[in-house]
Amino acid sequence: MAKKKKLLPKNFQEMLVEGDMAKLRAVFDACDLNARGGYAKETALAFRECPDALARWLVAQGADLSAADAWGNTPLHTRSRSRQGGIDVLLELGADLHSDSASVGTPLHAAADSHAIENARLLLQRGAEVDARNREGLTPLELALRGCSNIDLEPMAPLAALLLEAGAKKTPRMKDFVEEIGKRFEFHRAKFNPDYVDAASDALDRLYALFDVPPVRRRLMHDGRSPIVVTASSWPEQHRELWDLLVPSQGHSATIQGEVIRISGRIAYELHGTGGANWDADFKKMADAFRRYVEAGNPLPPSDLADAAAVVNDVKRQSGDPARLCELAVAWVRLNPMPIELETPPPYRR
Repeated sequence: MAKKKKLLPKNFQEMLVEGDMAKLRAVFDACDLNARGGYAKETALAFRECPDALARWLVAQGADLSAADAWGNTPLHTRSRSRQGGIDVLLELGADLHSDSASVGTPLHAAADSHAIENARLLLQRGAEVDARNREGLTPLELALRGCSNIDLEPMAPLAALLLEAGAKKTPRMKDFVEEIGKRFEFHRAKFNPDYVDAASDALDRLYALFDVPPVRRRLMHDGRSPIVVTASSWPEQHRELWDLLVPSQGHSATIQGEVIRISGRIAYELHGTGGANWDADFKKMADAFRRYVEAGNPLPPSDLADAAAVVNDVKRQSGDPARLCELAVAWVRLNPMPIELETPPPYRR
């Protein structure tokens, strides 16, 4: 008997969507029942498009329900991540609810990580352990909160309620995660899709209530017309205050004041925060623009302008003291409290 292939056909996913059972069974005349396919090198049982009838047939022929992909995910882990569902048949066939072979943890961790609430509900109904801990020591609820982005807020709130109702214990770091979710949302609120911002905001309020977290103060952006007022005492605190007031969550600022704060902060973070990992010609253009901007309006004093020129030359070589740029940015804004419009798109994309 010829040895069977270990790899599924390249068009196997398309065949699954087509759903012709005769053709799908015929694949395994030439391929092993646990043959792999897709980016993660997973078995047929892990494909969300796998028809229930094929899954039952494969298991009846001896396919391994626990066969792990390249990252240790069993078919139940993989399908639990999909918000389109598809785990019912695997549970019916006896897939292991408690497998922690994957780095994410159990299948419930996988569902929580993707905020797939219906899969989480099914796993809990079948007896999944609500407070199982993964290799990082995180429960499914902690993992879901830690990975919650702004677009995940709507499913996150009912998922949290579901897990808490199932007995999940609240932990101190859950409060920290919710606070971080709130800070991130408020920073981006002004640029959030207006069709979804109210629903996301309501979901965030529900998370605050569920975890007894004081709501994060809403970010109030400057109106672009009135004088720019600084209340903090030290220049680092003033820079943070001006960042919150003037710098949008995406793109360049509407005013030169906002742009000098944004450029100085971006360069300082790039050089001190990432070690210059993303440094490119755009950052150099931003540094040159900073030097021009602080010469506009009421320019910095000559000694500070000389410092600005020196620091710009240094940071373009990824050296020097980018924090000094932040200090000079604050000084220039304080000399120019009336907003100056950034009239033309800047010559950089970052």
